[in-house]
Amino acid sequence: MQRLLISTILLTVATLVNAEVSTGIGHTMKSGDKASAPAGHAMYQPPAAATAQGKVLESIDGAGYTYLRLESAGKEYWVAGTSVKVKTGDMVSYDENVVMHDFFSKSMNKTFNKIIFASHVKVAN
Repeated sequence: MQRLLISTILLTVATLVNAEVSTGIGHTMKSGDKASAPAGHAMYQPPAAATAQGKVLESIDGAGYTYLRLESAGKEYWVAGTSVKVKTGDMVSYDENVVMHDFFSKSMNKTFNKIIFASHVKVAN
């Protein structure tokens, strides 16, 4: 159930970002379409996900995801993303997608006061 929830959240975010690059209400770009803007107007560029980094303090794998307790700028926080092999002390980078508060993980039997669901989690060392 938890994996389904996380997958649904990430799919929803991807769908919303995809909707941002539509060519108009009710008309979504298809493969092969050329993007254009009305004369005298710039093309809209959707904002990219914020990329962040942190030092791994703890890593727990569960239900196809890796939960990372990270430290950055003197603050500790949790990030969850698809499984990634890391070790304590590694620096990781990730794209912030969704922040959830009071998230209960059934696979870890733990409630996170705040957790960032991220994509593109990778070791940055």
